[in-house]
Amino acid sequence: MTPRRRGTVDTVITDTVLAITPRGRWKFFSLRRRLEIPHAAVISARVVPDPTLVVPVRIRVGGTGTLTLRAGYMRGRTGRSWWCYRYGQPAVVVTVDLPRLTDLVIITDDNAATVDALSARRGNAVSSAEQA
Repeated sequence: MTPRRRGTVDTVITDTVLAITPRGRWKFFSLRRRLEIPHAAVISARVVPDPTLVVPVRIRVGGTGTLTLRAGYMRGRTGRSWWCYRYGQPAVVVTVDLPRLTDLVIITDDNAATVDALSARRGNAVSSAEQA
């Protein structure tokens, strides 16, 4: 029996983009099959224990919000964010500079390694100081 993976998404970091692919039912919940973010748009990335405090959400704009999960596009006072998040778990918060998107909130199999890989790709622009 294969061990259960903890993350809600698969991430691939190439020379030019951060590609995020939701897994299984998360594709349905988030209404998205794949999201590609250019490295030039990534401002910062960090692991936070409770992303709902860091990226506040007021309304759901094309996504799913229940008592146990938040997935898809959400709008808050800081702008529009994209979530693939299971409540009660630490997550990676990636702050981006795009016209229609300000933050990504995702859970990967290894959140710290994802932040470190983004940090290595972007240099000092990405910090992993708030890793949980």
